[in-house]
Amino acid sequence: MYRALTVPEQQDLRPFIAVLRAYALPHHVTEESGTLVVWAPDQIQAELIVSAYKRWQQGELSVPAAPAKSQPALLPVKSVLQGFVGALWLAPVTVLLIIACVLVAVISNMGADVMAVRGLFFPEIASDNLFPAAALVGGLNSVNDWLRTLTPALLHFGPVHLIFNMLWLWFFGRMMEPVLGIKSYIFIIIVMAFSANVLQYLWSGTSNFGGMSGVVYGQLGFIWMWQTLRTGSSLRLPLPMIMVFLVSLVLMEVLASSMIASAAHLGGLLSGMLCGLTMAALSTWFKKGGQNVR
Repeated sequence: MYRALTVPEQQDLRPFIAVLRAYALPHHVTEESGTLVVWAPDQIQAELIVSAYKRWQQGELSVPAAPAKSQPALLPVKSVLQGFVGALWLAPVTVLLIIACVLVAVISNMGADVMAVRGLFFPEIASDNLFPAAALVGGLNSVNDWLRTLTPALLHFGPVHLIFNMLWLWFFGRMMEPVLGIKSYIFIIIVMAFSANVLQYLWSGTSNFGGMSGVVYGQLGFIWMWQTLRTGSSLRLPLPMIMVFLVSLVLMEVLASSMIASAAHLGGLLSGMLCGLTMAALSTWFKKGGQNVR
């Protein structure tokens, strides 16, 4: 993303943001050390936003009058597509993950046809009387085996399982991805998916599990640690919401441990917290060193 504008936090940018939306100029606003930053997807769009801001300040640009309302369509296809395109620009990795999970759910008939997606389950590892972790490392003999330590996150068993995970992935992903950037976000997703799946396999001894909930708990843990170290960041969650997730994790283990991959949730949470602490500490250190980080 490209930095288009930086203005004082006290300035009310809402009228200008309404102008950008009216003229379909893609943008994203973040808070940064007492300022508001308007980001654009590329250099050309950034220059257009700067030009629009100057014209808006001079009173030459305003929100155009709304046309006369017509009968609303039964299916707002245009608005849905516009929202999807906007989301694809704002959080492309998150959107692609959701699409992948939905496709896998369709192919597997919501997890009922496991043979159709058998290549996505965690690889079965022969123990050979070794310590489980040692057997796991020694049993991953190919690139495909290593990839299969990640792909169980794409598996879901039933519509409730899928919808619940996709909604939270969408909620947290749209918060994290614009702030962290695509490369860092992909790295964090890989770490969380790997940690969640490996811990669940080591705990249960079976590959019969799946779901994005380990990653979702990892996202929660990341944001929790990030906002703890970077108190002025716009990437933050209400503490009561975090507590509800943590209490739910305990209750799921107590009440439904045989049906829920609690170890995956815990593995995702802990790895997300570690990533959040590490990246927040590094970004704070670089910021103190004079580098421009978000």
